[in-house]
Amino acid sequence: MDMQQLRIFLSISRTLNFTRTAEEFFMSQPTVSNRIRALEEELGTPLINRSSHHVSLTEAGAEYVGYATRILETQAAAELRLRNLAADRPGHVRVAMLSSSTPYFSRALKEFSARYPKVQVDVAMMEGSDMLRAIARLDYDLYFANEPMLPHQSSKLSYAVTGVSQLHLFVNRGDLPSIDMEDWRTVGKHRFVSMQASDFTLSSQIDRVCQNRGIQPDIINYYNRADMLLLSVDSGAGVAILPPEVAAMKCPENVIALPIPGDDASLRSVVAWKTDSENAEADRFRDIALAQSRVVRSE
Repeated sequence: MDMQQLRIFLSISRTLNFTRTAEEFFMSQPTVSNRIRALEEELGTPLINRSSHHVSLTEAGAEYVGYATRILETQAAAELRLRNLAADRPGHVRVAMLSSSTPYFSRALKEFSARYPKVQVDVAMMEGSDMLRAIARLDYDLYFANEPMLPHQSSKLSYAVTGVSQLHLFVNRGDLPSIDMEDWRTVGKHRFVSMQASDFTLSSQIDRVCQNRGIQPDIINYYNRADMLLLSVDSGAGVAILPPEVAAMKCPENVIALPIPGDDASLRSVVAWKTDSENAEADRFRDIALAQSRVVRSE
């Protein structure tokens, strides 16, 4: 098996067309077919159903897509790491962050990169359910997340609060005249778009906010990314409750963010790290993040 075989297989899993895949790789169609056949022989199972009029993945092929993707990602990460080592860049920090943590993370990254320009910083931006899995597996050196995501009294993770903010109601500009934040019955008349229920730390807080204000949100769509929620609000599909920091991303001009008062709408952002960390570069990044958060909170 070689990496090119995996790339060709993933292309076919996407195009379901040998001719289009051959064009992507500047190969002949028979060459593509031979590369896939060799991969199937090595794995000992068919990956693709072929006929003169139809191409589809077998059950094994559909399952192998995820494995092939991870193999390529791991190989790319390994090659980058080795290139950095060869270029006298030995330091390495792996960070997982929520999109809502962008302001806290970006300030720390800017200062860290200025101080330690030779250190490689790998960043994975995640939403709730992916972050919860990453924390549970201790996959990363640092986590820029929300406090409820962290395990209670963990001996493996420590954390500190980087900021406290209020959840906001994001509404389309055209819906603004019909909404009175002091009368949530006006909010309840609108449909909601929301993060997936698997992001239970945020979804449970949103449910509590709504229940405490006497409404049951009529959720029309779920999304797995905060930026997709903003696009949905911009389209007029519904309103959304999100951390205000998502507005630090490219917020559509027709989307207005309204702060939600009350302790139940308070959201504590944190940076977490492994208690037994032996990565000095990660410790330096953490210390910068903590120092930055203290400066911001004192302003």
